[in-house]
Amino acid sequence: MNVPSENEINDVLNQCIDIEDECGSKWPGMSYEQGVRAAIEWMQGNGPNPLED
Repeated sequence: MNVPSENEINDVLNQCIDIEDECGSKWPGMSYEQGVRAAIEWMQGNGPNPLED
């Protein structure tokens, strides 16, 4: 199993932010990109665990 580097994590996070800014989501509630972003921010210690209420 390969653990992504901090740079790889930041690249994915930035891609999610760009997608949210450009087109949002056609689905109500949390988009896929928002879910990925929440998970990455949590892994970096910058947010709560996105799987807990």
